[in-house]
Amino acid sequence: MNMAQRLDGRRAAERVQEELKRRVEELASRGILPKLVMLVSEADEVSLGHVRRKARFARGAGLVAEIRTFRAAEGPDALRSAIDRLNEDDEVDAILVQLPLPAGWDEGEILRRVRPDKDVDGLHPENLGQMAYGLPRVWPCTARGVGELLHQHEIGVHGKVACVIGRSPLVGWPIAQWFMAHGATVVQCHRQTPSVAVWTRQADIVVSAAGAPGLVGAEEVRPGAVVIDVGLTYTADGPRGDVDPGVRERASWLTPVPGGVGPMTVAMVAQNAFDLCAMRRGGGRG
Repeated sequence: MNMAQRLDGRRAAERVQEELKRRVEELASRGILPKLVMLVSEADEVSLGHVRRKARFARGAGLVAEIRTFRAAEGPDALRSAIDRLNEDDEVDAILVQLPLPAGWDEGEILRRVRPDKDVDGLHPENLGQMAYGLPRVWPCTARGVGELLHQHEIGVHGKVACVIGRSPLVGWPIAQWFMAHGATVVQCHRQTPSVAVWTRQADIVVSAAGAPGLVGAEEVRPGAVVIDVGLTYTADGPRGDVDPGVRERASWLTPVPGGVGPMTVAMVAQNAFDLCAMRRGGGRG
């Protein structure tokens, strides 16, 4: 029995970093050094781990990457002020506000405060609107990471049927928009979808971003489908994705968890930061 080939996000991210380093060097030769600043709650160890990985990757590609922490006790006004200062700092090209924010804070209002042309996550309403037209400044990081992973493995999406499970504004919805912009027919499933399997069985490409371990089983995927597991849940048995391991016996390609989409999301933070710098200070997209 043939087993699914591995969509290796770690190796793909390394390739992104290698190419990005070359492009950063080209900009640096003109006196321009891309700078990314990430804001994160000092009390959230999980989020701190995420931003440290993002900073490490970006620095490895030659970008300036800073982590600045804030305290929940200071209230959201302190974070608003920090964002305002970064918006006005001409040396800062990209701003990331690491979610989640402390309980009770209005995440939407905070994200809207980031200047659209410095919004590395692409989540400002202006950027989301441009994305709906298929013309974003930058694609949100996970959506772009999924696209780059498929591109590196020469998996085309034009004319294919893609089923995306999940519709969050950070992950599921942007992924669906990316597939539509690149010529796929998209079915988007969510909590109110009566039978997700009806749609996944028809899809050439299945993307699950629900955060529900084992949601997609082997019998819910057509033979030969490309399956991308964006979900990541930490359980007593370790990290689990949305896709049951048995899917590897039916799919043609499958992302591992961890080591699939996660490294690509991290890589695209640096790529987006570079592109925002190139557009704002370097005369065009990188």
